[in-house]
Amino acid sequence: MTLPTSSPPAPTGTPATGTPSTGAPARAVESRNPATGEVWRRFEPATTSEVAAAVSRARLAQPAWAERPLTERIRVLRRFHTALYARRAEVALALTRENGKPLAEALGSEIAISLDFANYYAAQAPAFLKAPWKTAGQLSMKRKRIRIEHEAHGVIGVVSPWNYPFMLSAGLIIPALVTGNTVLLKPSEFTPTSGALLAELFGEAGVPSDVFAVLQGDGTVGAALVNAGVDKVFFTGSVATGRKVAVACAEQLIPCSLELGGSDPAIVLADADLAYAASGIAWARFSNAGQTCVAPKRVYVEAPAYDAFVAALSTTVRALRVGSGESGDTEVTGVIRPSAQATLEAQRADAVARGATIAAEAPCPAGTGGSFVSPTVLTNVPSDARVLLEETFGPLLPVVKVRDAEEAIALSNASEFGLSASIWTRDSARGAALARRIQAGTVAVNDAIIVAAMTDVPHGGVKQSGHGRAHGRAGLEECVRSKTTVVDQFTAWRQPWWFGYGGGTNAGIDAFVRFSHSRGVIERLRAIPASLRFLFAPQRPL
Repeated sequence: MTLPTSSPPAPTGTPATGTPSTGAPARAVESRNPATGEVWRRFEPATTSEVAAAVSRARLAQPAWAERPLTERIRVLRRFHTALYARRAEVALALTRENGKPLAEALGSEIAISLDFANYYAAQAPAFLKAPWKTAGQLSMKRKRIRIEHEAHGVIGVVSPWNYPFMLSAGLIIPALVTGNTVLLKPSEFTPTSGALLAELFGEAGVPSDVFAVLQGDGTVGAALVNAGVDKVFFTGSVATGRKVAVACAEQLIPCSLELGGSDPAIVLADADLAYAASGIAWARFSNAGQTCVAPKRVYVEAPAYDAFVAALSTTVRALRVGSGESGDTEVTGVIRPSAQATLEAQRADAVARGATIAAEAPCPAGTGGSFVSPTVLTNVPSDARVLLEETFGPLLPVVKVRDAEEAIALSNASEFGLSASIWTRDSARGAALARRIQAGTVAVNDAIIVAAMTDVPHGGVKQSGHGRAHGRAGLEECVRSKTTVVDQFTAWRQPWWFGYGGGTNAGIDAFVRFSHSRGVIERLRAIPASLRFLFAPQRPL
């Protein structure tokens, strides 16, 4: 694909949310630059019948794809890696124009990590999918040989978000393909070009179009995909939509993996290096314009360190450069859409109205047509403020003073969310111990958000933040179901517990139980003769 060098005329309205149908497709989805409001590409959404047809084609193609030697599927991942590496500058520019993030973040958090996923799963798949024969573990089953295989689910539907549209999609698609599934991706209607680029790159790598395909459209297309007869669904998005996906999957008795919202706490202990913590938390919170699921969204600081931490954080935030992501020195860009801007401004206004103080904010460019929200540090935030109760998906950061770590942990766990968290301290052993008490899928000590970028680390949440895991070996396990084969080769030796009861059957079973499970050595030794007679007795008539 060659990216357009000039922009098409701006549309007359916002992206539509109408329901696509065979006869009257919904309005085209748009790639819109958050820094300028410019629409630079449009895609027609899939109709309901097109979704159904894509699922049918994927189902027909899946057996042949799964039967390909694993070495061939791994070569596909290697070719995807090669293609993405060669086109990294082009893809990064497209991500910046569509999502808004700075080019540095597009290259680092999207392209580089997607390349890591390709390498990681190409290396890990052989050992994971290996299924050797082995002897059963139970003493009574030692004559059995067993094999536990990992089989593909079949057709996997992926409904992906707009905040990291390339990396989060690739992190699900790659393990699904290498384990033998076919995949249908419904990218966010806010980032359709990201999905189109993934289709191109996997096509260049040699993935047949029926093995991996992209279905453009809004939430109605995602709903159509979930209900079109796929074998598993991966969904990343809001809690409200995640509930609907879970209900739809439950009605069909198909599994789903949900990565939903988060209100991740950061706990700054009094012994922390406050300059380091302020720098790390500022980057984690305000990178990608604050639109990161695992970003710290509320900070709890022990009282002795509170004033100094707020001062250090405020200095950092005031220096942030806000503007277009295509500028080489921009650090914070516009949020995805004007509607997101309005929500964030309402959350900030709510906090101020309830008594919060704006401790620091970075200036935003004016007159660009973009959806900019000032990176803002809020202090004196009351417990009923929306910024502490809701997920703030943008550059707002409340900082709360607490007595000690105990209060910080209690407030952290009081949230309905449990995606991730971070602890900042010079005592890493204490930080790791406190991490065990936090209700979250991942906890970082002296860093934040980075765990979602580590290819070998399971990523996912608890409570209202969803269930299931992506990335790491867990990401492979989510893409398969286990199948066990048990073989008994001694067909001339009838199983002693089959019919033909009597003649000491009960005594024989009891002797074997005593031999296998008694805590007393003498009792076990005395049970050996009767156990052997039971196991090796001649065939009994039925």
